Amino acid sequence: MHPGAVTTDGGADDLPREPWLGTQVRCYPDRVRTLVEALDQAHDSYGDRVAVEADGHEVSYSELAELVEGAAERLAEEGLKPGDRLAVCLDNGLDIIVAIWACARARLVFVGLSNRLRPAQWAWMLRHSGPSLVLSHPSYLDGVREAAAQAGMAPDRARAVGDHLVGHRSPWQGEAKAFPSEDDVYGVVYTSGTTGRPKASELVHRGTMHSAIAYIRLLGLTGEDRTAIVFPLFYVTGHIAQVAPMMLVGGASVPVPEVAPADFVRLLGERRITYLMVVPSLWPLLLRVPEFRWPDLAHVQVGAFGGSPVPISTVRALRERMPQLRLFDAYGLTETHSPATILLDHEFRRKPGSVGRPVPCAESRVVDDDGNDVAAGEPGELWLRGPMVTSGYFGDAEATAAAITDGWLHTGDCVRVDNEGYVYILDRKKDMIMRGGFKIYSVELEYVLVSHPDIAEAAVYGVPDSLAYEAVATHVVPASGHSIEPAEVKQWVASRMAGYAVPRYVRVVDAIPRNRTGKADKLGLRHALLAELRARTAGLGDA
Repeated sequence: MHPGAVTTDGGADDLPREPWLGTQVRCYPDRVRTLVEALDQAHDSYGDRVAVEADGHEVSYSELAELVEGAAERLAEEGLKPGDRLAVCLDNGLDIIVAIWACARARLVFVGLSNRLRPAQWAWMLRHSGPSLVLSHPSYLDGVREAAAQAGMAPDRARAVGDHLVGHRSPWQGEAKAFPSEDDVYGVVYTSGTTGRPKASELVHRGTMHSAIAYIRLLGLTGEDRTAIVFPLFYVTGHIAQVAPMMLVGGASVPVPEVAPADFVRLLGERRITYLMVVPSLWPLLLRVPEFRWPDLAHVQVGAFGGSPVPISTVRALRERMPQLRLFDAYGLTETHSPATILLDHEFRRKPGSVGRPVPCAESRVVDDDGNDVAAGEPGELWLRGPMVTSGYFGDAEATAAAITDGWLHTGDCVRVDNEGYVYILDRKKDMIMRGGFKIYSVELEYVLVSHPDIAEAAVYGVPDSLAYEAVATHVVPASGHSIEPAEVKQWVASRMAGYAVPRYVRVVDAIPRNRTGKADKLGLRHALLAELRARTAGLGDA
């Protein structure tokens, strides 16, 4: 272990080490090693239990295995062979779950296309990943075909999903058909692109299964659990944090195509959902629904989230309305197959603002710009090592070499870690605001902002400044039933942080635009504010 590494307690040092990415990492010894093996185990052990509930139909694990086997055979009939890519543009539902597992079964590579993107963005991804076939929901088919044409694909290789994935069942063959290696790549996920052109992070069975096991153990998941999947399944969280853990324990997954708060709360009751994994911005919306309460939803036991700060007032409101709900704040990246750290329910009061400690198989370092470890409490870049780290970026050896050295993933996140190993996210390294000679960490400032009782959400970013390099800007969303003025926002920050951190520009808005993974679209906010400022300078806007 590197002398500067910070690890979790609780027996992590007792875990055996195995080779991964040129180093030795902690691994769970008696683990299910691939998605295919997980489905095989579920077929044999939980065959009659509900695996997926979608579109008003229940699909058992035995039926899911037969659908996966049938889809794998159908894709082979279409000419796809091991190593080929299958791209899909689908809503959350049974189709996309089958697609992921069929790719794993047939040793193909799953490529998920966000249904929120435009044809030009899809075209770039298709050129980059080079799929042999693209399957789309009819709603997106025209755009997908346009993108496929731009990418140089043959016209007949972009199709409506039809019955390609769930139209044929075939008896599950188990180990009669060889399982993939746990180090095989079964998918690529394009990063959310908050810092530029998205990269295609490789999904590896080893990483996914270790992450799924971590969620089971840290969140206490069992076969009695039922999870509602609101994260898009083309991304990592939905299938790694929810479908895969449920498969390992025999629980049920309920994919949700669209999230309207009142309808979602009704679904929680009707489907007896016990386990939630959501973006933090959903909590205030749910709290506005009167039916989101105990004892009506006493069965909802686990509420996990991650991606941005959650106001203390929101946590307090959740405790009051849903006292049975155990909360977990998970920090992770596409490149870590979801979780890297988790703050447990009983730790919120003692460690406000923290995203917890590394998961048991993970090791962490906090380093300066030269890669040297910094002292506890000092800011630096978080590096992570463990079996959950990706094997690299598909088709981009240069980016892989820059991001992973000696098994350590350079996260690009600025953090501080206290002397107990708890991680506090300060900012994306590339998003850090330079104000004169001072560094301002946007996430740290966002946490201060949402601690105001009248502020529900905040997004902080920098804009060019002729005198001090960058000025601080923020968009804030008032809490439900409250209002706030820009002057109050500035005063609140001034009383809690250094003067250079006080935002010059404050915009009070009804909602903060977000990208496909629920992160604030700071690039879009920055462009909009700069356009507004240019218009004012030219005399085209309001003074």
